[in-house]
This record gives sequence, structure tokens and C-alpha cells, in this order.
Amino acid sequence: MMVGGGTSGTSEPSWTLEVAFAQIQQLLRAVNSLQQTIAQQEQTIAQLQNQPPPPPGSQSACGPKMATPPLFDRSMATCEAFINACRLYISAKPHEFMILQTKITWAYWTQYLESTEQDPIELLYADIYKAFGDLNKQATAIQEIMMIKQGTKTGKEHVQSFKQCYMQSGYGEIAGIHEFKRSLNSPLLDKIMVVPELPVMLEKWYDLAVWLDRQWRQAVAEKKIFAGQSRKGDSGSNTGTKTNQPAQQQRQPVRSPVPPAGNTWQN
Repeated sequence: MMVGGGTSGTSEPSWTLEVAFAQIQQLLRAVNSLQQTIAQQEQTIAQLQNQPPPPPGSQSACGPKMATPPLFDRSMATCEAFINACRLYISAKPHEFMILQTKITWAYWTQYLESTEQDPIELLYADIYKAFGDLNKQATAIQEIMMIKQGTKTGKEHVQSFKQCYMQSGYGEIAGIHEFKRSLNSPLLDKIMVVPELPVMLEKWYDLAVWLDRQWRQAVAEKKIFAGQSRKGDSGSNTGTKTNQPAQQQRQPVRSPVPPAGNTWQN
């Protein structure tokens, strides 16, 4: 069956019902495919909307890719290069180093945690001691032991301070005893020197000084207590004496006037 054919025309029509039906089917399939695509996109959008927002720190880092600075070997030749590399790396990634603590932690991590040593923390301790510690303990201890004085410290407190200097000074027993005697207050040293047999070991000198110093301080404290009690007793006796004097004066009898020796007038 032909559509659009004329009664007198002999040419075939440009399309038939079969072709039109096929085109309609193709369009329907395209529409169905688009609807499925739209449904999938809507489902994806809904899933993204339901997801919680990522935390601020989980966002992907931005900035140029850079190699971390090389491990610092603590030599003078590489010191300046290491510092410049750290500055360049930190300035190129400001989003990663927003606070000072992060910068310091990262610099220490770069220097120590990437080390091949068995215990990298010891390298940190060594550098801190090299920068701030006493590199010549013995010379410092000798200077301190020559300057130390008892002053206002008790015998026990002074012995503890002296021991710390003596153990690091390298002094022997005789030199230690000499410096210990020099460091004591004069009254305490005088009491020690009257002991019949002075010790020959420094530890015995420590014990003797602590013992005599404790005795002297106890005697001074007791003397103050006794003096205070004596002053209170004297004050009480003086007050009692003064209060008794008026009563004694009141109890004295009143004397009558003495008559004249003779009559001044006669009959």
C-alpha cells in the first residue's frame, strides 16, 4: 500500500509507513535513554547532597610538588643550604604550615626522624647539649668549688651543695678537705678544729660539720627560749612589788604631834 501516490503519477513516494514507524521507534529509544541518564544523574546528585562535608584538614593539598629538604648532617658546610631548603619548602606550601608549631615539628622531623641512626632522639639531645650545655664540666666545677661559701645555709644544705661541685671537680681527698674547710663559716670551723682527733676522710668531715652545726643551732634556739622566759619572770616580779608598796604605806599608823618640851606660859 502506498501513501501519497497520485492517480496519474508514476514516481515512488519519498517515505513509507514502515520507515516512519522505524524513525519513531528510534526516537522513543533515544528519549528513554535520556530519561535513564537523567535519573542516574539525579541519583548521583542526591547521593552527593546526602554526604557530610569533608573536614577542613582532609581537603586535597594545593601547591607545587617539591622534594623535601635533604637530611641535615649537622656539618657547617650544609647548614645554610638546609635552612634555605626548609624556608623554600615552607613558603611554597603555606596551607600545610599555618601555625608555628607545625613548622617546628616538621623541621625536627626532617632533621632527625629520617635519620638512619638507631635512636634519632639522641641526636636531638646531643645538639641541645652542644648548644646550651656545659662542654667543660670539670673546669666549671673547679671554679664553683673554689668560690662556694656556707653563708646562711645550714650544715646539711652546704654539704649537699659542696658534694655536687666536688664530684665533678676531679679533686682528691686532701684537696677536697682543704676546700671544704675554707667554705665553712668561721664559728663552725672553729668548733671543728678543737676536736681532739680530726677525721682524715672527706665524708667524715661532712658528718662532723653537720653534727656540730645542728648542735650549735639547737643551742641558739634554746638560749632564745630561756631568755624570753627569764624576761617574763622578771617583769612579773617587778609588777608585784610595785602593787604591794601602796598597801604597805596605808597600813602605817598615824603619829600624833609631839608636845612641846615645856609650858611657855606659867601662873
